[in-house]
Amino acid sequence: MQAKAKKRVSLVVSNVVLAIFLLLTLVPVYVMIVNSFKTPNQMLDGVLFFSFPLHFSNYADAFKRIFDYIWNSVTIAVVATVGITLISAITGYAFGHFEFRGKKILFALIILNMMIPAVLTLVPSYLVVVKIGLYDTHFALILPYFATGSVMGIYLVRGFVEQLPKSVFEAAKIDGVSEFRCFTSIAMPLIKTILTTVSILALLNVWNDIVWPMLVLEDNALKTIPLGLLEFNQQQGANKGALFAGYILASVPLLIYFVLNLRNFMDSLVEGAIK
Repeated sequence: MQAKAKKRVSLVVSNVVLAIFLLLTLVPVYVMIVNSFKTPNQMLDGVLFFSFPLHFSNYADAFKRIFDYIWNSVTIAVVATVGITLISAITGYAFGHFEFRGKKILFALIILNMMIPAVLTLVPSYLVVVKIGLYDTHFALILPYFATGSVMGIYLVRGFVEQLPKSVFEAAKIDGVSEFRCFTSIAMPLIKTILTTVSILALLNVWNDIVWPMLVLEDNALKTIPLGLLEFNQQQGANKGALFAGYILASVPLLIYFVLNLRNFMDSLVEGAIK
C-alpha cells in the first residue's frame, strides 16, 4: 500500500510540475496573440485580455512589411533542411551500417564539432565566405548550415541505423538488391521517424538564426525573417500590436511543418526511449 501511495504522490507531483511548465510556455504566446489585435492605447488598459474592437489591420500591416523576409527564410530553410536531412541520412547510414578503416576516428572528429561553441567559428567562417565570393548571397547561409546542421543529424541517424536488423539487408543482398536500393528502399523507410526529428531541429536552427545572417547579408532584399522583424521593430516604434502580429505570422510556417510531422516526431521519441 505504501508503494502505491508513493507512486500516486510521485505521479501527482510530476503532473503538477509539467502543468506549471506548460503554463509558463503558453502564457507568453497567449499574451502575444491578445496584444497583436490591439492599438497602443488599448495596451495601456491591460495586456492580459482582449480589447474591442479587434484591429486586424495589424496583421495586414505586418504581412505587407515582412512577406519578402518570410519568403527568403522559407527558401533558405527548405534548401538547408532538405540538404541537412540528406547528408545526415547518407552519412549516418554509412557510419552505422558499414565497417571501414578509421571509422571510429572519423566519427569522433565529426562529433567533436558538437563540442565547439558556434561563436568560435563565426570569424573563420566569415573569412571563408568572403574569400570564395559568397558574401551577401543566400549561399553564404545555406552552405555553412549544411556543415554545422548535419553534425547532430549524423549522430542521431547513426544510432538508429546501428539498431536495424542486419539480417534484413543480408537477405536483400542475397536476392540481388544493390547497396543503393538497400539504402533507399529498406533503410530510409525504417529511419523515417528520426529523419523527421533531424529535419525539425534543422528547420528551427535555420529559421531562428540571426547572428550569422547579420554577418553575411547586407542587401535588404536578401535578409531573413529574424533580421526583418528586427528592422520592423525599429520602424514600428510604439505600435507593438503590429510587431506582435509579425511574430505570429513568422511562426506560422514552423507550426505548419511541425503539425504535419507531429506523428513521426512522437514516434521517434518513443523509439528513442525504447532503444
